[in-house]
Amino acid sequence: MMLCLDARLLGFLFLVVLTGGCALSREAKIPMDSIMLQRAAIPSKTLIVFLPGSQEVPQDIVNEGFVEQVRARNIDADVMVIDSHMGYFVRRTFDVRIHDDIIAPARKQGYESIWMAGISLGGFGSLMYAFTYPGEIEGIIAIAPYIASDEVLNEVIEAGGLTRWKPREPLGADDYQRALLKWLKGYDGTQSNAGKRPQLYIGYGDRDGQPRFEKIMGTMLPREQMLTATGGHDWPPWRKMWGDALERAPLPRRSAQ
Repeated sequence: MMLCLDARLLGFLFLVVLTGGCALSREAKIPMDSIMLQRAAIPSKTLIVFLPGSQEVPQDIVNEGFVEQVRARNIDADVMVIDSHMGYFVRRTFDVRIHDDIIAPARKQGYESIWMAGISLGGFGSLMYAFTYPGEIEGIIAIAPYIASDEVLNEVIEAGGLTRWKPREPLGADDYQRALLKWLKGYDGTQSNAGKRPQLYIGYGDRDGQPRFEKIMGTMLPREQMLTATGGHDWPPWRKMWGDALERAPLPRRSAQ
């Protein structure tokens, strides 16, 4: 199932979330469905939790080779692809369900290091989860995430990027866009409440809806943590950026057999 959403449609989807609409949502099951793919009979100590995009189901991520890329690099990690679909975002329960149904049980099962990854809506969800539950995950790979509307992004760009941007305070209860950007601003290390943050790998295709992301982040992240690939909001650049992130991220590896 190919996702081909532009930034305007993604903005509409998030308007659906904020206004409580549910025309595009599926049933938000409790517990959340998932596909667990262990590397070996004995579970690894590292788990990658992958969140699909808004028009995808977990099996699409498997079919498109994302788990295969993990295996091809001998990364010593199990992979769980979760069905964190739009229904959970519409009902504003995605973060609680991920915590209660996925992350907390994984910790009880013995996983010591948990990374979150996602495409588009899933990338947004990964960032928002780390923002909502600080200190719970070790790393994030956010591929083409929707973060904010053009209006809010232009506000940041006009200020000279996140390091110079100062959001209007206090933020409204529903101003998730500026709240997330304020959290991302903490990656410059100057915020008093920055604290220890997950390692972040993030980027977009060069013809995606938000190619100005480098103007927003500036030099806050090391160059190797900023991802890009030729193409738009589609599988080929997503796979390329995923592969690059897996090569660069400090994930544990086993010796080739």
